[in-house]
Amino acid sequence: MAINKDKLSADIEAGLENLAQELALALAEYYDWWLSHYPVQTLYGFCLYSTPLVEYLGVTLFTEEGLTAVAEQYQNDHRFRHKSLAELKQTLRWSACDSPHHDENEDIFEAVNDKLQLLQEDAEALESEEAFDAYLKALYAILVRALNEVKAMRPLNPQAILFSVWFGDQSDADIDYFVQSCNDKEMVAHFYQQLQ
Repeated sequence: MAINKDKLSADIEAGLENLAQELALALAEYYDWWLSHYPVQTLYGFCLYSTPLVEYLGVTLFTEEGLTAVAEQYQNDHRFRHKSLAELKQTLRWSACDSPHHDENEDIFEAVNDKLQLLQEDAEALESEEAFDAYLKALYAILVRALNEVKAMRPLNPQAILFSVWFGDQSDADIDYFVQSCNDKEMVAHFYQQLQ
């Protein structure tokens, strides 16, 4: 995803850089908090969660234990009793809002979201759609960078954990961009195999 930085103001570029640094630190702090509360959970997904315009940021962590618990809850609902536990787990595996670890401890991201709000205000003042698109591409690249940095900052196994960004309403192209930008080829192949 090529970024045309010529279209961005110096203030926005500086704000994006500041956001990148603060986001990586917040992700590391969040992981430390999460691990202290759930030390025996089997983590298989570490994802930022937002909207396509990245109006806020939160984290969703996916665990095998959480997936099983949610699938069992669905199975106890009469509308889903016809589905096996395995079918429900496959359907729910990457459903961020169904994860028990969706947007937990949001306070860690309060400062990040305050900075993001200021960036959004600056971006809304951009004079062209092309400039806003450049801003959004740069922001997406910052999200990828922060996820990749937290892998280096904490003992997260990139061969066992998928890193990505999820939106409530997300295009296949956005899924592809984030999954492919945050993971090695083996993990990408494993992810797409799970979707089948």
